[in-house]
Amino acid sequence: MATNTVATKKRRAWTTGVFVKQLMAISGLVFVLFLLFHSYGNLKMFLGPDAYNHYAEWLKTDMLYPILPKGGFIWLFRTVLLLLILIHIIAAFIVWFHAKKARRNGYVVKKSAVDAYAARTMRLSGVALIFLIFFHILHFTTKTVKTGFTAEATPYQMMVDSFQNPWVFILYLVFVALVTSHVGHGFWSAFQTMGWVRANTRTFMVWLSGLIATIIFVMFMITPLAITVGWIQ
Repeated sequence: MATNTVATKKRRAWTTGVFVKQLMAISGLVFVLFLLFHSYGNLKMFLGPDAYNHYAEWLKTDMLYPILPKGGFIWLFRTVLLLLILIHIIAAFIVWFHAKKARRNGYVVKKSAVDAYAARTMRLSGVALIFLIFFHILHFTTKTVKTGFTAEATPYQMMVDSFQNPWVFILYLVFVALVTSHVGHGFWSAFQTMGWVRANTRTFMVWLSGLIATIIFVMFMITPLAITVGWIQ
């Protein structure tokens, strides 16, 4: 009886751990899609003030209207995104806690030096990202933190005024570097967690993750760089 009880507990713990990892994987993949969409939208800055301001207004008030009330989509989207981020953070904490407990009990699979380094990097970048995401919200969404722009500034002018400040550019560079570092490992790891990566496709998925992370980095940073050097004014 005791043996069966122990086996049941181990099986339940394993099942719960897999489920939590899958939650973390799915929420992370959705966040990658958001990053691609968000970074693509920022490229409209190169089309001029009218195009970018129109895009920002459409996104804020008119997207999915009249299916949803004016402004309804952006709040629904923000709520879902916030829930996904919370799920990702909580799941990551649970996975970390279980791994720590397993190490303490001497029940842990030995990782390679590369995988161990990646895991530590993911934790550090994840913690830093939490603080930087809140700063990003306070900066561009609620406008609580102002960096050169007025409360009446248009979205286009907010971007220009902000990134003419070199400190904002540097902070944003750190933020994007952390995001893409997280994506670079997390994307293929999420696919592996879901069971979508085979031994013969692992190398390709790692390469694809690096490519997606690089694309996100370039699309996010090209606009601030263009503003900083004066290409966009």
